Amino acid sequence: MSYTSVFHCLGWAVVLLAALMILPALTAMLDGNTALAWTFAASAVLSGFFGAGFAMSTKLEAGQFGKREGFMFLVLIWLVLSLFSAIPLHFSGFPGRPIDAFFEAISGITTTGATVFEGLEEIPPAILLWRALLQWGGGLLSIVLAVSLVSHLGIGGMEAFQSALPRGEGASLPARMLQTAQDLFWIYVLLTLFGALALLTAGMSAFDALCHAFTALSTGGFSTRDGGIAAYDSPLIELLIMVIMILGAMNFTLHWAAFNGRFRVFRENAEIRYLAAAVAFLAFAGIALSLASGTERGVVSELRETVFMAVSALTTTGFSNSQPGAGGPGGLAAPLLAPILIIGLVLVGGAAGSTTGGMRLMRAAVLFKQAQRELLRLSHPHGVSPLRLGKMRIQNPIIWSVWSFFFILILVLAATALALAFFGLPADTAVAAAVLAISNAGPFLHSVAPEAPSYADMPDGVKYVLALGMLAGRVELLALLSLLNPAFWRR
Repeated sequence: MSYTSVFHCLGWAVVLLAALMILPALTAMLDGNTALAWTFAASAVLSGFFGAGFAMSTKLEAGQFGKREGFMFLVLIWLVLSLFSAIPLHFSGFPGRPIDAFFEAISGITTTGATVFEGLEEIPPAILLWRALLQWGGGLLSIVLAVSLVSHLGIGGMEAFQSALPRGEGASLPARMLQTAQDLFWIYVLLTLFGALALLTAGMSAFDALCHAFTALSTGGFSTRDGGIAAYDSPLIELLIMVIMILGAMNFTLHWAAFNGRFRVFRENAEIRYLAAAVAFLAFAGIALSLASGTERGVVSELRETVFMAVSALTTTGFSNSQPGAGGPGGLAAPLLAPILIIGLVLVGGAAGSTTGGMRLMRAAVLFKQAQRELLRLSHPHGVSPLRLGKMRIQNPIIWSVWSFFFILILVLAATALALAFFGLPADTAVAAAVLAISNAGPFLHSVAPEAPSYADMPDGVKYVLALGMLAGRVELLALLSLLNPAFWRR
């Protein structure tokens, strides 16, 4: 195990995070909040010092970066970045307590969106921008790791991931990650600017438009207002947010291919078809539910709310356009969208290589097709029925790997729910919170469990468990469990 290689890469990641802290520092200065500007500036210097120290001190000793180093890096990068991201939050006094600052930071960087903040309209703009930047950066990081590292390591059947980027065969893992980041960064930035300009045109302020573009494309769910998207009460804004969320839920290597003139990749990619079918099904289901509801609010209002919530759940974003008082302490309930449907959608998530959480459409498709194949085998025991995902034939080892991932996902969900119940959460709240943390869809808590306390009011033990659940969901579960295996540490 080459620990120096891992620490070398982690050091440069922290340096990039420190550079990102300059933006909220400038925002605080422009806002006239000198104390907060110095807090972010000092945090940037401190983080940059430690990051550069790790990177430079391990430069000459960095060895081979193989699969074991890849597993370790995949887990540690989220944890290390969360710890450094919490520094300005803690010393700014928003939210103040170390556990709350860490909870907010890891929720942001993993694009989960669970927040301990209340009264967002009173929070300084620099803090709101930092939360949005954490989700934006975490979304980009999740894409880069999925495309360059997770698919190469073959975690949970990711060998079947269909990338439109050059594979970079023969290159080292760090070189592959760097090249992927360079290829996708400008695509990510351009889509963010497109979203921000569209939201600005639709009536949002420039600051709100930028923050919501950050969090919608990263499918994170942080907002600048307590009411979320419902606070704007604009069908056009909701439509644009849905488009941005869907863009974030797509395989980003396809966006890269499209920017390079290869539009046919959208037609050839199987997950795009599944995502389009899912969105179309949700839209028709929303129409049917709206027509059948017969509520006083009217069909159009019900349809608008239901479809938005369904797309938000499928993309594991967590945005809601339910008006305050619609249900639950947070006023985020969607009366027509059953909690079990929200749970099912967030567990599936979007495409592999996207910013979403959940198990991904690719794995869900493999499980479904394998179930079909087993049913067909009952009628034709000696028949040969190959499993295909688009044009790709899925071999049995990949199928077994996906089933293993699904089985471990269920076990981890059960263990997390039991741990949350041990710390005092009611059973229904514990199950809902566990699913949403591991699926990285935290804002849906009151939509699934209306009587649940806010994240700020939960015991510290619950916050630690939920933070671990967010980490487990973002690192693909198997990578985290691999570090707990004694055989992993043997040479």
